[in-house]
Amino acid sequence: MRLRSKDPNYSGNFMSSKPHLLEQFLEVDVPVVVVGTYHTNDPPCVTQSLTRQFCRTLGDSPHNQRVTSRRLSSNVGRAFTQGRPPMPIFYADWAEVILPNGHRFPMDKYRATRELLQDDRSLTGMVEFIRSPLAFTEDITRVHDEDYVSRDASELAGWATGGTLAATYAVLQDPDISVAAQVAGGTHHAFAGHGEGFCVFNDIAVAIKSAISTLGEEAVCPVLVIDLDVHQGNGTAKIFEDDPRIVTFSMHGANNYPWKTRMKSTYDIELDDKTDDARYNQVLAEWLPHLFEVHEPRLVFYQAGVDALHEDSFGRLGMTRDGLMRRNEMVYSECIKRQLPLVITMGGGYSRPMDASVAAHADVFRCAAIQYASNDAIE
Repeated sequence: MRLRSKDPNYSGNFMSSKPHLLEQFLEVDVPVVVVGTYHTNDPPCVTQSLTRQFCRTLGDSPHNQRVTSRRLSSNVGRAFTQGRPPMPIFYADWAEVILPNGHRFPMDKYRATRELLQDDRSLTGMVEFIRSPLAFTEDITRVHDEDYVSRDASELAGWATGGTLAATYAVLQDPDISVAAQVAGGTHHAFAGHGEGFCVFNDIAVAIKSAISTLGEEAVCPVLVIDLDVHQGNGTAKIFEDDPRIVTFSMHGANNYPWKTRMKSTYDIELDDKTDDARYNQVLAEWLPHLFEVHEPRLVFYQAGVDALHEDSFGRLGMTRDGLMRRNEMVYSECIKRQLPLVITMGGGYSRPMDASVAAHADVFRCAAIQYASNDAIE
């Protein structure tokens, strides 16, 4: 695996523990988010949500100040000049992972989903696309073993994890942002010491532990992880198995992977093969109010895998695109009703061809943008 920058002379692995490489990337036309100082002209989301967590490496040089203004303010600044900001959508599909020919993972779905959303004129003014920042090693090692991180210091995974971190700080630190998303992530099969099931770093777990460490338990916990990928979130379950502050809810196919490494979530809801829209959403509708009423979360993560589609190569369930949209709407309604900050990650989707999965992935973000914008208009 390699990370390709736009510099044709550079490819390699790097993490934020190697600032000289970050500096190298700043010297070429590579999309990297690095902030050195607090700027009063920067949008609130940037100065409050990104500066503290992702911008500790390169200092206060004039060059870094120019990077701040050019890379961040130009992306999101316009959105903050009128009313409530649009929904931030972080993406890292420009960090290209090279897979062997014929590999089962549809790497192109990240870019295809983002482009489908960007081409949707109905979302104009509702969403803002932001290049994901690189996750700091010190944040990743709050969850993952240092030896594992040093071996797999890692291409797309480091940037995708950074996007979920950025989305988390956006909803926790900017009072005008209720929902933020990452067109990647939801890598729920990653354990502390190893990856599994196409997952390298557990971005949701990293974001949770980083936020607790940085902002304090009182500001973050309890945390509710709603994992609706068709495969059990075994890595997330294991990481938080002894932490009562983190509630893990996984609703998945009973006969799906993982088979040998299935763990115990706070709640595991297993579904029969070929479960259809009506049955799936009936079960979800019964559980969602219970989760919110009993645990009273302060922060919600939604792992929004779409591999429950009947077209999916691995999913074994029988849902339609409309049924998945109804699923999404139920999750968003519960968070909106309770005014809870929500972070959305992409999760799995493996239809062949990938068009059905890409359309369903795009629905996840489109539904959120429209539903939250409609709620803002009512308010």
